[in-house]
Amino acid sequence: VGPSFDTGPESVVVSVGSTAYLACRVRQLGDRKVSWIRKRDLHILTFGQVTYTNDARFSVIKSATGDLWTLRIRSVQLRDAGLYECQVSSEPKISKAVRLKVVVSQAYIHGSPEMYIRSGSDISLSCVAKDMPEPPTHFTWYKGLQIFSTGGNDGHQLKVTIETSQHGLENLLLIRNAVAGDSGNYTCIPAGAEPASIVVHVLNGEHPAAMQHGHGGISRTQPGARFQHYVLLATLLLLLHRYLSWNRQLR
Repeated sequence: VGPSFDTGPESVVVSVGSTAYLACRVRQLGDRKVSWIRKRDLHILTFGQVTYTNDARFSVIKSATGDLWTLRIRSVQLRDAGLYECQVSSEPKISKAVRLKVVVSQAYIHGSPEMYIRSGSDISLSCVAKDMPEPPTHFTWYKGLQIFSTGGNDGHQLKVTIETSQHGLENLLLIRNAVAGDSGNYTCIPAGAEPASIVVHVLNGEHPAAMQHGHGGISRTQPGARFQHYVLLATLLLLLHRYLSWNRQLR
């Protein structure tokens, strides 16, 4: 009985930047060699355990039993998508194709790009990893250029809490009793996905100029700001009147 392929996935879906594993299990391999070929250009990537490409992202993993040969592609890029063929040097040759699909995953923070809250309220940011074939291994939060930590204390209570949902695709950042120093640009980066950002404004006073709890946006204009608008409008009308008068005098 000659070599044959065991059943296995015919397609693999990964996110940009992650690692892809294309498996090829061969029964009754004997002393024959297994090679991996990229179909779009017929480039031989591996032959046995030897790699035939200068791209160090490609390598082959041989199982201890010798029947499983897995093509590993690190830091997957969009250009890596396509068909890959596992070939066995039998007579006649046999082959099995595996399609690699590469997706661009994107983080998404619920709400508007800007959030306005009062001092003393809680900042609650929910980050979702969209279009990911599987949950990310971890989420990373930044405030500005600094990684957000979970160890800060506010009195005797924990000020910051970071939790991941049971399905692993959503991450919640909670900051209790926010102060003005908590204002800033917050960025969420799920592993293997594009980041998402939100600007948080922590405002003091009873009637802040721009306030929508947890949703951002401009709710109203302060009286002082309205007075400045009226002054500007009056100035423009006066200049227009003087220009028209001057123009009539020239005629």
